[in-house]
Amino acid sequence: MLLLCLLLPLAASCSPDVTEISDLTLIMAVGIDYDEKTNRYTLSTYNVMPTSQSTERSAKLTGWVVSASGSSLLETARNLRGLVGNRMIWQHNKFALIGEEAARHSFYGIMDFLMRNRQVRLSSYLIVSEGKASDKLNVRSASGDLLSNDLLGKVRNEKEWGKSIMLSIQEVANWQPDPYRGFVTGKVGIASLPADAKDELSLGGGAVFDKGKFKQWIKGDDVLVVQLLSHKNRWRNMEFVVSVGEEADRATLFFKEVGQSIHTGFRNGRPCVDIALSFTATMGEIDRSLPLDNPAEIGKLEQSASRELERRIDKSLAYFQHDVRTDVLGFSELFAQRHPKHWAAAKANWEDIYPTMPVNVHADVKIDRLGMIQYSKGQSDGE
Repeated sequence: MLLLCLLLPLAASCSPDVTEISDLTLIMAVGIDYDEKTNRYTLSTYNVMPTSQSTERSAKLTGWVVSASGSSLLETARNLRGLVGNRMIWQHNKFALIGEEAARHSFYGIMDFLMRNRQVRLSSYLIVSEGKASDKLNVRSASGDLLSNDLLGKVRNEKEWGKSIMLSIQEVANWQPDPYRGFVTGKVGIASLPADAKDELSLGGGAVFDKGKFKQWIKGDDVLVVQLLSHKNRWRNMEFVVSVGEEADRATLFFKEVGQSIHTGFRNGRPCVDIALSFTATMGEIDRSLPLDNPAEIGKLEQSASRELERRIDKSLAYFQHDVRTDVLGFSELFAQRHPKHWAAAKANWEDIYPTMPVNVHADVKIDRLGMIQYSKGQSDGE
């Protein structure tokens, strides 16, 4: 008993092997840039100090950015440690921002670094920055919240308009080696605001990758089509808005995709794709009173909405095939899975086949909710 009493003061003292919370720095976002002229990387991290505060009070935390450079990403990451006094924890990282020049000229090396680093979360979103990634990390959010929280909120808003798209590092790694298909991941830029307003980060449009390299940007309307023709987990909870009709007789509807069928086959020995999409719609806004209690009027609006969606999808598909010339929707994967013998003969010429391959789209829209206000036929006629 006397021996135990003598040991108690020692047990209460701090061990030199214990890491205090004040000794840690949490990396919330990372930016990677590359200078082709000097062949040097720049690695920037957006950091916060850990705290016992709840996430509701995170706006009071202060984030800061630190950058280092080197001839390789591994060397650059080690150089970064000489600029931060605390132990750097990567497991909280939510975003990997890749500078435009880095994505064009050194993307393979960047992905190799991210996949080999056990501290990097493969569920982190990979986004290509318009210009340098380090510049985006230094933008302060208008809300005053942490930059990482602000970006995460904008990612969640993706489901409410569909014109931005996010892929995880793991998803990019799965598609990057495929020589036949490309993919689209997120794009981050600076929003166009009044001259006296502070810069604000904007997620919209997308970055096209082909054969493991960044190829070009695409607009938000084209990203929406990528979402609609992707796997169900991309579109099942997404709602988007489209205006239908002429300018003087326009209705704006909320659309949700509820069904998708992509049929692949061969006609006269040539690959072809037939796509059938089903949507439900809710009336959002109309420019004039309509007899919405008239089934014939609703039927006309449904047909008009179906044709408008087909027009938009056809336009984007033609752009992907003839201008981008990259199979961003993965049709090659479908042919390889469903028609292995035909694909074995066709894959060598896929770059020539894809741009000329017939792709037919049929959309079917059903309006299931008319909104809060309904007009009778008498009201619509001015009675």
